[in-house]
Amino acid sequence: MDSQARIKANLRHIQDFEAKPNPKPLPETAVTRGFEKVAFPKLVSELQCDNPIVRQKSLLAARELLSSPVNHIQCVAAGATPAIVALLQDPDPLTRTYAAGTLRCLVCKEVGSRDLVQHGGLQALAAALEDECEAVRDDAYGALIEAARFDSTRRALEGLASLLPRVMELVLQEVAGGAFERAQQGLTLLYACTQVRRNAEVLSQLIDTADAIPHLAELLRPTGQPEPVRHAAAELLGALASREDGKIQAVQVGSVPLLLLAATPACPVPFATAAVGALAAITIRREGKYAVVETPGGLAGLVSVLNPTHEQLCINAMTAICNVAEAPEAREVLADSGAAPKLHHIFEYATSEPVKRSAAQAIRQCRFRHLPYEVLPGAPPLREDSVLLAAAEAAAAAEAAVVGAAAAAQQQQQQQ
Repeated sequence: MDSQARIKANLRHIQDFEAKPNPKPLPETAVTRGFEKVAFPKLVSELQCDNPIVRQKSLLAARELLSSPVNHIQCVAAGATPAIVALLQDPDPLTRTYAAGTLRCLVCKEVGSRDLVQHGGLQALAAALEDECEAVRDDAYGALIEAARFDSTRRALEGLASLLPRVMELVLQEVAGGAFERAQQGLTLLYACTQVRRNAEVLSQLIDTADAIPHLAELLRPTGQPEPVRHAAAELLGALASREDGKIQAVQVGSVPLLLLAATPACPVPFATAAVGALAAITIRREGKYAVVETPGGLAGLVSVLNPTHEQLCINAMTAICNVAEAPEAREVLADSGAAPKLHHIFEYATSEPVKRSAAQAIRQCRFRHLPYEVLPGAPPLREDSVLLAAAEAAAAAEAAVVGAAAAAQQQQQQQ
């Protein structure tokens, strides 16, 4: 190696190993992620920091950790839930918004939802529904709706006796204020609560305490209410109509004609499905059947949505038709509306067994003239000779049993 090459190599060595200044310290508000299990207690510590910017960054970091199932469980175990719930009371509205949004990520798993209930998170979220910041209210509704997917959370919401009637009041306030999207969220939350097992207490709170059915009928009116709010109102009304007095009250407040307005092919399918499903529940009662019959064009509307392409809507419509056809006047109107050809076409060509079964029930009810009912379409016919054979076999079996009993008694007497 010549002298020039040695000089260049020496310069490179000096450049690589020369003394350098210490790295610049991180700013006070920097939030770095800990390695492995250190990350979770560090996150909880940062969530309780005095600096509001650090708290906000920690809430966003918590969302990243909660997106992983394994990290989700470790966050809960480290005590992240009470730390996040406490931030719903933070004086800064942005921090409260981040906290509500992070709780929505937390309750996407049942372990997080149960931990939220245990640490009083439902009460804190319920209070956040009335926060002065609209973004906080939006995220609080989102977190409660997400948590209400689990039956344990629905049961806990039911236990907060004043919450559901208060949510109904808040829905009406949001509608009056023009916040229709938030009103839809409130109705969606109430509907989720009605899906709890043994929902008698929830229905009592909404029907008796909150007097929800007349308010829902008002929300179904097409003037002034956007379609998402009417859709959510129809869905909730259908759930409340599972109780007998709920059906009667729904008829009395005039909800049947309003629901029938959605029974048209021009209506969005999800809204029409919810509305016709509510009609299927209400028409179980005699009052509901005749409310449909007396509504001009009501039965024709139900016939118009008999389209197996939209399976659930078609099943709901056929269930409602089957219910209403128990009234003799309805069967005549259905015949004039062309229900029979549509039902037969659906029955013949449907590939879904629930659709085919619903069509068979509707066909039999529309053709009803007198008792006994005719054999359900598609079912094997009752053969007279097979019936007589079964009766003869039953009589022979009975006679053999009598003869056997008499022989046993005679043998017992001989032994004595």
